[in-house]
Amino acid sequence: MFNFDVPRYEKVVNDAIALRPAIDKAVDAVCKQGYSNLFFIGCGGTYAHTLPMKYWLDGVSTKIEMHPVIAKEFMLMGHKRFSGNSVCVFSSRSGNTKEIVEAARFCKEAGARTIVYVSNDNTPICEYADYKVASFAEDDCLCEAIYTFQIALIARFLKNSGEFPRYDQFMEEYSRITPYLIRGKELYETRCAKLAADHKDIDYVMVVGSGMLWGEAYDYAMCILEEMQWIKTKAIHAAEFFHGTLELVDKDTSMLLFYGEDETEPLMERVETFARNLTQDIGIFNTRDVELPFTDPEFRKIVSPLVLYAITERLSCHLEKVRNHPLTTRRYYRQFDY
Repeated sequence: MFNFDVPRYEKVVNDAIALRPAIDKAVDAVCKQGYSNLFFIGCGGTYAHTLPMKYWLDGVSTKIEMHPVIAKEFMLMGHKRFSGNSVCVFSSRSGNTKEIVEAARFCKEAGARTIVYVSNDNTPICEYADYKVASFAEDDCLCEAIYTFQIALIARFLKNSGEFPRYDQFMEEYSRITPYLIRGKELYETRCAKLAADHKDIDYVMVVGSGMLWGEAYDYAMCILEEMQWIKTKAIHAAEFFHGTLELVDKDTSMLLFYGEDETEPLMERVETFARNLTQDIGIFNTRDVELPFTDPEFRKIVSPLVLYAITERLSCHLEKVRNHPLTTRRYYRQFDY
């Protein structure tokens, strides 16, 4: 695969999987103490990655109240469900993103407990972590680490609430996921290289997702295509596509459709059926294409955003090459105060 270091990737994912004992210890301590609700707090991508976790919890739990919130808005709005008995969950690669550090400080000062995943240890956010887990990751493999952290965290909360009877089976099978993710990348390598070449000079893309993958559609549009490639992009929820966006589709419209394995697949099929009558410039990413180590389809649904991120990374890598636009290049983000 182009510009892909297999041993490096294996280490990042396996190191994140190895955080499970520390995650279990933190969750068990929180559950023993008692808590009223969970707040998953992020900005940009780290907010987007909390949305699948909300979808998962809302579909399986009657006991765990979870709120995904944008850090800056959360601190300003006066969320009436937030209290000193809340548990606040953060994920950060750099550990120094201003909004995240400020929100962690805000939560601590309010008396809430904080659980933090960070890729760079001993950074500012660590000061405000009651429970910290750290493993190294960089942008191209960060989401595998974040999702591994979040999935293990929520799975443990569900186990402790008596709402995940097959927890042990799921976590054991999840521990074997790394080679399957690599094979998924290999499966999509050629098609992503072609998709990138065909869209070398693209100026506008629609990215559509739903259910467990709505957060990934939101993230890929904003963090990859807009921030890292400066391509005008719109993230669209499949259920909302028919309330405005459909009017913008014509024969030259480029679309990326993210298919997962949850209850909302018919929403994606509806969008595709409509769009194919107008444009053939449609790229499909479907997590069902990727073999995984799970014996239960419900387990595949849980990990679908991680799988989707793993395979779309191949498109990101090839876009960087054919557009001669490094994914690390920024004009404004973190370049000055704003």
